[in-house]
Amino acid sequence: MADELPQDIVQSIAISNAKSIGEQPAILANLALAGEIFNLNMQQQAQIAQQQAMNQIAVATAATTIPHQNAGNTDGSTDALAKIFELMQDVLKHKDSTNDNSDEKSDIDNSTKPSENKNK
Repeated sequence: MADELPQDIVQSIAISNAKSIGEQPAILANLALAGEIFNLNMQQQAQIAQQQAMNQIAVATAATTIPHQNAGNTDGSTDALAKIFELMQDVLKHKDSTNDNSDEKSDIDNSTKPSENKNK
């Protein structure tokens, strides 16, 4: 008789075990949701890094192209800048067409074109 636990302790342990078993699916569901949220967050961060890299490439392209476009053209600099913006848009469209995984498309705001701002 000394080896047996009191009946109220046995019931308490049984209730605690049943409660733990009952809560297990909710805990596992929470872990699965946390993993899914983490994966989505990592995907979004990777897409943002790719977008920033493409933006840096577009800026570098414009910075190196402007002197070449303006070298022989002194009075048509706004036309040269408009051509540069068109080239940058072509680069970004090419990037969007090759990147099938991205839901958002990159584009340069057309309102920043110098030739259009002069007409307004």
